[in-house]
Amino acid sequence: MRSNASTATSSGDAAASPRAFSPCEGRPPHSLESTAEWNHGSLSISELAHRCQVSTRSLRYYEEQGLLIPSRNAVGHRRYQAKDAHCVGVIQRLYGAGLPSDLIRTVVQEWKLPDSAPRIEALLRTRHAELSQEAEELHSKLTGLEAVLNVVTDNS
Repeated sequence: MRSNASTATSSGDAAASPRAFSPCEGRPPHSLESTAEWNHGSLSISELAHRCQVSTRSLRYYEEQGLLIPSRNAVGHRRYQAKDAHCVGVIQRLYGAGLPSDLIRTVVQEWKLPDSAPRIEALLRTRHAELSQEAEELHSKLTGLEAVLNVVTDNS
């Protein structure tokens, strides 16, 4: 896991403890870095969806699941910051890796806590081991199926 070390605490102490890298903080994805909207405020749900190449429904789903919490303007419309675009990218990668919503929620929540990298790493390594086991089982099934296919094609 990558971590950023703080250079000072709020009291000015230069020996601050390291803070875990947050998937929902920092710079937006590369394609958004030069976008003027990021430098002058926030984006609407449709603007964020367009720039992150996801549907507005996906963004609402992430909100319903507690994965992405936008701010609201005076009339209640969702407003997103650059850190939210970065968070969407991380959420998409975790979904793409087959993680269920509850585990993604845990990862996103853990990232907000101090010294979370070891806990997040353990969660992700556990899921990695599970997926590796599933891949081995699928490979075994494919090998068996190929053996039967060879018998069938040899006898035709």
